[in-house]
Amino acid sequence: MKLLIAFVIAVIVYSVQAFVYRKYWNRGLGASMSFERDVVYEGQGNRLVEVIENRKKLPIPILQVKFSITRTFLFDEQSGGNVTDKYYRSEYFTVMPWQKITRTYPIICSKRGVYTTDSMDLIGVNFFLTEKLVETRREDVSVCVLPGRIRPVAVPDTVNTLLGETEKNVKLNEDPFTFAGIREYRPGDNIRSINWKATARQGDLLVNTYNSTFSRRVVLLLNVEANTLLHQEELAEWAIRIAAHLAGRFISAGIPTAVYTNGRSEGGSLSVDAGADPGHTRTIEMTLARIDLSLSPSSFTELMEERITTGGHPAEYVIISNYRKKDVTDRYELLLSQGCGIHYVIPAMKRDTLEEAFDRGRYTRWDTEL
Repeated sequence: MKLLIAFVIAVIVYSVQAFVYRKYWNRGLGASMSFERDVVYEGQGNRLVEVIENRKKLPIPILQVKFSITRTFLFDEQSGGNVTDKYYRSEYFTVMPWQKITRTYPIICSKRGVYTTDSMDLIGVNFFLTEKLVETRREDVSVCVLPGRIRPVAVPDTVNTLLGETEKNVKLNEDPFTFAGIREYRPGDNIRSINWKATARQGDLLVNTYNSTFSRRVVLLLNVEANTLLHQEELAEWAIRIAAHLAGRFISAGIPTAVYTNGRSEGGSLSVDAGADPGHTRTIEMTLARIDLSLSPSSFTELMEERITTGGHPAEYVIISNYRKKDVTDRYELLLSQGCGIHYVIPAMKRDTLEEAFDRGRYTRWDTEL
């Protein structure tokens, strides 16, 4: 009889806990993921933060948390996880009443792009570990990985020369309505700039100076197509890094800079009109981060026709393209012959030899670090 009573009690206890866990196991259960930084540069470290919080009296003996994220995020080798088309991670917790658990995982963001994880699976069990309880949570978390930064010492001398010429061609014009100050006279200064009153007081020849405004802008035209299939993606990534580097250099000099590309994203074509404010470099970098190389690029010659003008709104143009076939180079040569301020930068692997036609000074080679 006692055995029967014990059995009945056990059945009741089991049934009650099973009912309670089915109904309340995920009540007050918080589970979230976030990144320490939502914008990083390619190759930089970041931290994935996972927070589990049980805001109720009912403990959860075992809670499994599963999610997937891009395989380009490199976790510590000791932290587990399976890598196939994505990085699949599964974590186990024992969560006591009113307990909050935080785990932080260092990662390396190894590749440019915008990455999201949109859900996580929570799998709990009842007190006797006999029944799985499953819930999928919506978790919109994203990280923007900007193109990798190029060290100034890695910029070829020929490119630095080209950039200097480009900056020189974007003439600085003095604005006579914005007085900046007075300095000593230098050979070549306009005699009309001499401040005679200040000269008489100081005893030395002094001239007025004025703030400067740029009368031209720089337009970067980025072609993500490669000349051959060999190292196609790597060369496209380098072209993107170069575009980001050049944009940052021109903008830091105060030159209004625009970036147009035949690269595409899920949202369509990508473009950034000319600007030179402090946040413009970041706008360009984030736009370049969105380029999806798995999507076929649009026509680069059509982009050239649309964006290159020889009339009003004077500009210096810089083409960044490993692709150098006749359809693009013929149009480039035509624009050169018409006096257009245009330059052609060719990202290339150090061991590659360019065709003879591209080693005569009308094109500028940029050896990558691949």
